[in-house]
Amino acid sequence: MNGPQKAIAIQLILGLIVVAAFATQGSEMLLSALYGWAIGVANLLLLGGTFRIANRQAANNPKQGMTVLYMSAVIRFILLAVFFALGLALFALKPMPMVLTFVVMQLGSALSLRGKRRLTD
Repeated sequence: MNGPQKAIAIQLILGLIVVAAFATQGSEMLLSALYGWAIGVANLLLLGGTFRIANRQAANNPKQGMTVLYMSAVIRFILLAVFFALGLALFALKPMPMVLTFVVMQLGSALSLRGKRRLTD
């Protein structure tokens, strides 16, 4: 398993562990945690696609590759805000399990960077 695959596996597993922990608290907490996990997975998919596009663009023009990454960060930030707002307002989910599951998944990404000097290592 290479670096990016390992990071994704760590994030997915950590997210599922948190979902399982909230499953013991009742169905409402489980649904909220699953929604947070789904947001985390969507974020992973968007980020993976962005890195592929940025790498292709950077082969010809490094500045264009960086622009893709910056635009992706803005787009993902807005989409995450919209997804969280939908979960809270439209679906009336509990905020703590939803946010905590997402945050733990993101911490898994940070843990996978331990010992690296750059993101591309």
